[in-house]
Amino acid sequence: MKTLDKPWVLIAEREITTKLRDKTFIGSTLVMLLIVMVAVILPAILAGKGGADKIGVIDDAGQKVVQTASATAGGDGYEATRFADRPAAEKAVTDGKVKAALLPDADGYVVLGKDRVDSGIEGALREAAAAVGMEANAGKVGLSPAELHAGTKVSLQLLKPGPLPDIVSDFVNIGLALVFYMTALGFGMMIAQSVVQEKESRVVEILAAAVPIRSLLWGKVLGNTVLALSQIVVIAGASLIGLLATDQADILEVVAPVAGWFVVFFVLGFVALAGLWAVAGSLATRQEDLGSTTLPGQMILMIPFFFSVFAGSSAKTVASFVPIASSMSMPGRMLTEDVPVWQPLAAIALLLVATVLIVRVGARLYERTLLQTGRRLGYREALALESK
Repeated sequence: MKTLDKPWVLIAEREITTKLRDKTFIGSTLVMLLIVMVAVILPAILAGKGGADKIGVIDDAGQKVVQTASATAGGDGYEATRFADRPAAEKAVTDGKVKAALLPDADGYVVLGKDRVDSGIEGALREAAAAVGMEANAGKVGLSPAELHAGTKVSLQLLKPGPLPDIVSDFVNIGLALVFYMTALGFGMMIAQSVVQEKESRVVEILAAAVPIRSLLWGKVLGNTVLALSQIVVIAGASLIGLLATDQADILEVVAPVAGWFVVFFVLGFVALAGLWAVAGSLATRQEDLGSTTLPGQMILMIPFFFSVFAGSSAKTVASFVPIASSMSMPGRMLTEDVPVWQPLAAIALLLVATVLIVRVGARLYERTLLQTGRRLGYREALALESK
C-alpha cells in the first residue's frame, strides 16, 4: 500500500521489471558491452603492432644499452635508431617515429617521451643501463661503490606531458560520447514505443484513471534513468576488466576522477531527454508515427555527438557549455585538456536549468497529448492545446 501513496514509484517499478524481461533491452546492453570492450582493447592491440619498438639513440653507448634491453625484453624487443644529435632525436619522438629516445645525461641517461613512456620500455632501459654501466665499471680496479654505479642513473623527461596518450585520448573521448549517445537514443526510443503501445492498447486510459498523468511521466523517467545508470555501471565494470586484462591500469588514474563528473552530466542530460522522448510517444497514435515525432530528439542527440567527436578544439569548448551537448563534450575535454574546475561546474549549472525547463515543458505537453487519439499531433499543435 505504501507505493500507492507514491504512484510514480509504482510506475517506475513497472518500467524496470518490464525492461528486464525485454529481449531488445538485453540485446542492446550486450551490444554496448561489445562496443566498449573493443574500444578498450583495440588501442592496446594497435600499440602492440609493428614489430620491435624503436628507441632513438645518438651514440654507441646508448645503442649498446638498447641492444642489452632488447636481449632481455619479451616480444619483439627493441630496435636502436641512430640520430645525429639530441634535437633530431627529440623531433623523432615528437613525430612518433620512435617510441622513446635514450640520450646521454650528466649522471647516465635520460629517456625522452612525448606524452608518456611505456613502463615496460622505461624499466627495461633502466635495467640495461645499470647492467652495461656496472660491467664497464667493474673492469676497473679499486673502485668504490659509488664509482661502481657511476653513469647508470636513468631519469625520465617528457617533451609534451599530457593526461593520456593521443590514441587512448581519442578512443576514450569517443567512447564516453558514444555511451551517452547510444544509451540516450536506445532508452529514448523504448520510452516512446512504450507510450505508444499503451495508447494503442488503451492501457493508458486505465492508468490515467487511477494515476495522475504527471505521475505516469515521472515514473517512466525515473524507471528508465535507474535502468540507464545500471547499464552504465555494467559497462564501466566491463571497461575496468578490459583495462586490467590489457595492462592499461595506468589509464584508470586519469579516467577515475572524470567518472563522477560524467555521471552528473549523464543523469541531467538523460532526464531532460527522457521527458522529450515521452512526449514524442504521446504525440503518436501508432508505432509508424514515431519516425517523425522522435526526429527532434534524434537531432538533439546526433548533432552534439558529431561535435564532440569530430569538431575542432574551439567548437568542442563551446559545445561543452551547451545543455545536452555538454553531457558528451565536457567529460571528453576533461580527459584530454587541463580544464579549470569552474568550467564543468558552470556547464552543470546551465544543464540543470535547461533540464528543469525542458522537463516542465515536457510535462505540460505530455498531459495535453497523452489521451489524444485518432491522429498524430505535431509539436506546434500540442503547444496550442489547452490543458485538461
